[in-house]
Amino acid sequence: MRNLLLLCLLCFAMSCQKNVIANFDIHIENSDSYDYKLHDLHKIEIYKDEKIFKILEPEEFAPSLYSNIKLDSLKEGKYSFVYENLFGETIKKEIKVDESKTYRVSINPDYLLKKNKKAVFENLKDSEAKLVFQSRGCFHQGKDSIIIINKGKNYFLRLKNGSLKILDKEAWAYLVKTENIIREIPEDGECTTRDEYIFYHKGKSDTINDTTCRFSTWYTLKDYLKKNKLQ
Repeated sequence: MRNLLLLCLLCFAMSCQKNVIANFDIHIENSDSYDYKLHDLHKIEIYKDEKIFKILEPEEFAPSLYSNIKLDSLKEGKYSFVYENLFGETIKKEIKVDESKTYRVSINPDYLLKKNKKAVFENLKDSEAKLVFQSRGCFHQGKDSIIIINKGKNYFLRLKNGSLKILDKEAWAYLVKTENIIREIPEDGECTTRDEYIFYHKGKSDTINDTTCRFSTWYTLKDYLKKNKLQ
């Protein structure tokens, strides 16, 4: 009688277990919706319950991974997606699969973890800072700039006509994030185009050069300012 009871309990437990069959809809995309530049990614390691499950690499003759990859027939478990971002950092994204559905996975090569300690914008106190952008290439050259001002608890952007436009918390955070990205651009570029960022603050200047041809940070910033009516 006891064995029969145990058998019934075992059958009941097995019947309650989920038979999960899920799918992954993987998108390689920018975390910044204002950045339209396509960033190549060449490898994604997928782990299931801490063990290697699959390695995604470009198909033959393809320069990089496709921006949309689909995986099906996935069982229940904890999946980790490991890849290297544009700044050389290792990014790990975890997805818990516990339902029979399609899970959308966003992989962001442009997402930066590190916070640079030399920030100018974030540390402004009743002063102003200027960011000058210069770009030079075989067939082009250009120059532009923005000026950020702090007065007490408020931050402003100086417009071309000299007037001030107040920055809300979201716009201010975007500018701080943009400076952080600029300061973390890798120095190993060999591109003939040179983008130069010069920060001016309290009589001092700080220059960052981008010769990677992998970033469009200034143009992304200008697009943000334009679409948010900050120009």
